[in-house]
Amino acid sequence: MIRFLLAEPINMPAPLGFDSWLTFWLVIVVSALNAAMLCMAGYKFFQVLQLSNYRISGYFNWIKEDKGAYWGRLIVLSFLSCAALLVTNVLLENFIVYKIMTYLGLLFYFLFVTVFVINLFNVSNKTPLKYTNRMTRMIGVNFILVFVATLLLLNFTSIYIPYFKYGAVGLTPALLPIFVLLSYYIMYPYDAIKNKHYTKKAKQTLINRPDLIKIGITGSYGKTSVKNILNAMLSEKFEVCASPYSFNTPLGISKTVSENLKDHHKILICEMGARYKGDISELCDIVKPDIGILTGIGNQHLATFKTIENLENTKFELAEGLNDNGVMFFNVQKENMKKLADRCKTKKFVTSLDLKDPELNIQNLKTTSSGSEFDLVSNGKTLHAKTMLLGKHNVSNILLCCRVALYLGVSLEEICHAISKLTPVSHRLALLPSANSLVVIDDAYNGSEDGAKAALDVISEFEGKKFVITPGLVELGKEQFNCNFEFGRNMASVADYVIITGVVNYDAISAGLLFAGFNENRVLRAGSIKQAVEVMNTFSSAGDVVLFENDLPDNYA
Repeated sequence: MIRFLLAEPINMPAPLGFDSWLTFWLVIVVSALNAAMLCMAGYKFFQVLQLSNYRISGYFNWIKEDKGAYWGRLIVLSFLSCAALLVTNVLLENFIVYKIMTYLGLLFYFLFVTVFVINLFNVSNKTPLKYTNRMTRMIGVNFILVFVATLLLLNFTSIYIPYFKYGAVGLTPALLPIFVLLSYYIMYPYDAIKNKHYTKKAKQTLINRPDLIKIGITGSYGKTSVKNILNAMLSEKFEVCASPYSFNTPLGISKTVSENLKDHHKILICEMGARYKGDISELCDIVKPDIGILTGIGNQHLATFKTIENLENTKFELAEGLNDNGVMFFNVQKENMKKLADRCKTKKFVTSLDLKDPELNIQNLKTTSSGSEFDLVSNGKTLHAKTMLLGKHNVSNILLCCRVALYLGVSLEEICHAISKLTPVSHRLALLPSANSLVVIDDAYNGSEDGAKAALDVISEFEGKKFVITPGLVELGKEQFNCNFEFGRNMASVADYVIITGVVNYDAISAGLLFAGFNENRVLRAGSIKQAVEVMNTFSSAGDVVLFENDLPDNYA
């Protein structure tokens, strides 16, 4: 009996209902390859989640705003793939090489997906996906979900729908947004616990540094500019740690504290961003600022705040979250900031270019195409200052930072020295070199109504024809059409040509331009920045001015 068992081959059945082990392993390979390809095809969905600060509401808002266009492309991809695989199966059923040709039919699917992914990654992104630990984990879970789903679909169709054999893999791209959503929910408990631990650690680090002066900066606009200006001024006297780039979320600030803050630092400057009620309170709970700075209130992110009152109350959470004996600084250049300053019950200072405060004010301001210069006056002492920063709004930010620096003991001479060294923040009214003698102003990262007005004021100082390349303003909720209409009206009095990129705000901007009497033949359209530059080059000449105003966030592009 033993000899018989050894002599006879043992034919073990293939698992999962497949007709052979070869088929089984082929399906494993196809499932793994499909999972990898769809992780790449899901780039946009992961990017939108990240840009929405991992808020599901932002994910659904993008799908709604996009009107399902991106998802629709995946559905078309699925339809073409399923059709190709089904036709291959049916037409070749009676051929001897049927099984081989069925396998080769998968090449149609992977060809379609490859073309989709290549086109996806050929599109430049304003804010590319950052492969953080959290995002890497989510993509890993997405891989497992797609792998298992593909394996089960292939097994099911092999048994019950043989004509559709392997065609089921073509269904998976249409399910990709759901896979991404499931990946988020599966990892959410772990991420929430890990993030809480990370922020708790940063909070304890700051508690252990009672000597550290902690400064929080918030506002609808100007946060990064004010942070950089203040950092330059305070660095004349102190060792300063400032949150890099736009690290203005709980994890961003916690990362700054854990990795950048050292024992020799005397001041910590934290930029604080918000899209929803309670966001600033959460940041204040971590930092416990000694000094708060409110740069200004506009209608940016009104789509998530819903009302201007919610936006104002959220930004005011900084004043409410200060340490005992904390101090607030308000830029009251805009009228709506005065009521927030009046509402503040803690010690406070207000600044405005229109105020002639004897303790600190700016006189004899001149803004030109090459920068700004002015007299800085404090308690009867006057020093002349020059800066490369363009625009009156930047001088307003400088004044606000001067007030904070003086409060912390930086001398007027040190402040003026810092002002002379200031350089524009990247993509915020920055002059760029041009090979064809154009004056190029990059304001691509500005997305506020007030910032757009300031940019138009700046280019009005220049000679030559003026081109504005813009997609308009976004995240303004119900006010979006009206704000872009007004933006168009404002451009009409400054620009010679307006090139509108994309379709999101074209109707509103063009309506505002035409309402103000702008020549409709000079309202041009482009599908991208690259196309806009090509259009502009056909009308421009040496000495002309080009303003790149805003660049749609990738969840709007």
